[in-house]
Amino acid sequence: MEQYQTIVIGGGAAGLMAAITSAKQGFKTAIIEKNKALGRKILVTGNGRCNLTNTGISPDKYYGQNTKCLHSIFNRFSSKDAMAFFEQLGVQLKTEESGRIFPVTNQASTIVDLLIEEINRLEIKTCLQESVKNLVFSKNGWKVETYKGEYQADNVILAVGGKSYPLLGTTGDGFVMAHKLGHRIVEPRPALVPLELVGNWFHKLQGVKSDVDLILTMQGKTVAKEAGELIFTHYGISGPIVLNLSRLLVDYLGKPGSEVFISFFPTQDVEGLKGLLSRRWLAHPQKTLANSLIGLLPKKLCDVLTAELKLPEKQVNQLTKKELEFIAERLVRWPIIIKRPRSFDEAMVTAGGVAMDEVNTRTMESLKAKGLYLAGEILDIDGVSGGYNLQFAWSTGYIAGLQGYLPIVANVYKDNLKSFTQGQKGDKLN
Repeated sequence: MEQYQTIVIGGGAAGLMAAITSAKQGFKTAIIEKNKALGRKILVTGNGRCNLTNTGISPDKYYGQNTKCLHSIFNRFSSKDAMAFFEQLGVQLKTEESGRIFPVTNQASTIVDLLIEEINRLEIKTCLQESVKNLVFSKNGWKVETYKGEYQADNVILAVGGKSYPLLGTTGDGFVMAHKLGHRIVEPRPALVPLELVGNWFHKLQGVKSDVDLILTMQGKTVAKEAGELIFTHYGISGPIVLNLSRLLVDYLGKPGSEVFISFFPTQDVEGLKGLLSRRWLAHPQKTLANSLIGLLPKKLCDVLTAELKLPEKQVNQLTKKELEFIAERLVRWPIIIKRPRSFDEAMVTAGGVAMDEVNTRTMESLKAKGLYLAGEILDIDGVSGGYNLQFAWSTGYIAGLQGYLPIVANVYKDNLKSFTQGQKGDKLN
């Protein structure tokens, strides 16, 4: 039976960071990965460009039953630390809109290639196409049983991801393992996911894009609002604002008093839109309502919305004040009914997972099983899009990789572990 000080289960973002951090302390480290290659999910992040972090990382960008723990997690390994880590590997970075950080190559493969190069440099054992079937704790530490063999480790880091992108191997195995070891699992569900709508009015709009406000209300009061690009699909809606609000929208789905609206004129209220439309109609009184909106909205959207209003062919000089009021009210608060989120196949991340109150977030060690550490998407934390979920993976992977040892130099990664490359360690955290 092969002996290791650290075995990392999962070769994604959190697992690779954990393995590198462990090996830099001098721990003999191995990665067990069920896929044929490391970092497969990293390759699809940021539309293949890898939005690896964000300059605006803060707990209010995340969801979960306990997000307060994120203050200490990000204090221990921040977005600046993540950038320093990747720059040390040789990645040149750039900052784009909304603080999103990308490699200048615009290729996620850059990140994966350099992480694997570091894995090889540190002589970390990589066991590919090998699935774990059982984890057993004994007086000698952990026995990791796979379908190919058995391994012994002092510590195990569980970083197998959630259930999103199951074709890339994240099929929820980690939840089963963690549950067997005594952990409570907050129900996993799709997050950062497109949404299916009730009805069929949007079917003809497939592929149409529009800058809108997406608004969630409860008992008439606004709970959340997101501005940006919405994309219509044959089943409903997608696009950046839909993905970011999907977590809340799904959580409120079916709750009495909750409503969802699209504002097709996000800079206008009802009175402002009434004035805008009146001026256009005075200038072109013979136009139909649908044609009068061309130039303000995409043509297909004009046709479909006015058809839904039952006024597509009516000339604007025939419209009454009551009809103008009705049109303006609907265009700034167009009601939609969400049927359900799309499946995990289309979700970017998983909501839910191992409850954070069962993890020591100073070390990422399980409070249920000594020597078991957890990192990344397996945990009940998920963020909005924009590099937030990868940062959580880097941060928790780093902390788990320390396995309770406090570095002599805190924070900035490029200085963090210099003292540990010969196996010298700092103080053990309790």
